[in-house]
Amino acid sequence: MNSQYICVMFPYPSGAGLHLGHYYNYAVMDSYCRWQRFKGTAVFQPFGYDAFGLPAENYARQIGGDPKTVTYENIERFRDQMARMNTQYEEKLVTCDPSYVKWTQWIFTQLHERGLAYKKNGEVNWCTSCETVLANEQAASGSCDRCGTQVIKHEMNQWYFRITAYRDRLIANLDHIDYPESTKKQQRVWLENLHDWCVSRQRSWGCPIPVEGETDTLDTFVDSSFYYLRYLTNAEDEFLPRESYKQVDLYVGGPEHACMHLIYARFIHMFLYDIGVVPVEEPFKKVIHQGMITRDGAKMSKSKGNAVNPDDYDPDELRMYLMFMGHYFDGGDWTEDNMQGLRRFFGRMRRWLEDTSGTPLDTSKLEDQLDWNVERFKFNKVVSSMMEFYNKNKAHKLDAPTADRLRTIMGVFAPGFVDRN
Repeated sequence: MNSQYICVMFPYPSGAGLHLGHYYNYAVMDSYCRWQRFKGTAVFQPFGYDAFGLPAENYARQIGGDPKTVTYENIERFRDQMARMNTQYEEKLVTCDPSYVKWTQWIFTQLHERGLAYKKNGEVNWCTSCETVLANEQAASGSCDRCGTQVIKHEMNQWYFRITAYRDRLIANLDHIDYPESTKKQQRVWLENLHDWCVSRQRSWGCPIPVEGETDTLDTFVDSSFYYLRYLTNAEDEFLPRESYKQVDLYVGGPEHACMHLIYARFIHMFLYDIGVVPVEEPFKKVIHQGMITRDGAKMSKSKGNAVNPDDYDPDELRMYLMFMGHYFDGGDWTEDNMQGLRRFFGRMRRWLEDTSGTPLDTSKLEDQLDWNVERFKFNKVVSSMMEFYNKNKAHKLDAPTADRLRTIMGVFAPGFVDRN
C-alpha cells in the first residue's frame, strides 16, 4: 500500500490556546490526510508540543508559579481543543519530557564531539526584559521578537553550533528541494551573513546544556530541529533505528519559519546524515506554507480586538469555511456573512441525503474534481465543487448507497457530518 508521512509544524502551547492560524493549519491538513486515506493511501499523521521557552517562564514569573506546571496546563487545554476539532493526529511527544530532553542533549553531545558545538567569547544580542541572549535572527529589527524590547550588545561567553561548516551544502541543495520559491530565496540570503548559530540561553525553562558546571539552557530551536524524526520511534536506547526512518513527504507551516526553523532543521538533519543516522541529506520532500487569515484586511490579534476564537464556532462549519476563503497558500479575509452561507449549505445537504427513496447518482466526476483540487491545495474549489454538485442534482432523489458515498465524502472535509446522520 502507498504511504505518506504528512507533518504539520507543531505548536507552542501558550495559555491563549489554539488560535485561528493553528486551526487553518491543523484542521485543513487533517482533511488533506483524510482525503489520502479515502483514496486508499496509508497516512502517518503525528503531532507534538514545542514546550520549552520564554513565554511559559515569563508567565510563571508573573503569577509566581512554576513554568513546568504552566506548560502542562496549557498542553491540556490544547488537547481539549484538538479533540473538539475532530482531527486524526497521533500525539507522539512533548519536548520538555525527560524522554525527549535526553535526545536534545544527545544531539548537542554528538556535535560537540566533532567540533561543531563550541564555546567562545563574542558580542551577542541581549534582551534586558527577557534577560537572555537572542540569536541575530531573533533580534533582526533591533528589538526582541518575543517582547519588543530594544536589544543591547553584550560581550559574553556563549555556546555556538558551527552551521557555517554546512553553508555551501545548504545553499547547493536549494536547487533540488521542493520548497516555495520565496522561502528558497530567503534561505539563500540568510545563508550568504551566515554566522554560527548561538544556542545558549540564560533561562531555566529549557533543555540543560549537557556540560559539567554549565547553567545555560539550549535555544528552543534546537528542540524543534529534529522532532519529526523522533515521531518515528519510541526507542529509548537509540535515537532512530535505521529501519524506522521515513522522509517527511509533506511539511506544512507558516512562512515566518522560512529561515530559522527550516534552516536549523536542514542543518541538524544533514549532520545526522553525515554520522550515519539518516539515509538522506534533506529532511522534507516538499514544504508548503499556509496563508494568513485576516479580518477587515488586518492581521488578527487580541490587542487589536479583531481576533476570532475558534471555540465560538461549530468545528465542521469553521473547517469548511476556512477552506472556502481562498487558495490555501493565500489565506483570506474573515467575514461572518460567509460563515452563515456555509451553515445553510450544511443544512441543505443533510436534508437532501436523508431521503434515500430514489435512484443511484454517479459521483465519479465530483470525486475526480475534488482530487484534482485537493492535490493542488485548492480547498476553496473543493467546497465550491460540492456546492455546485448539490445545486445541479438537488432535485434528484438518491438511493442509500449514493447518499452514504456522499456522506463519506462530506466527512472528509467536515468529520462531524457523518456522526450527525
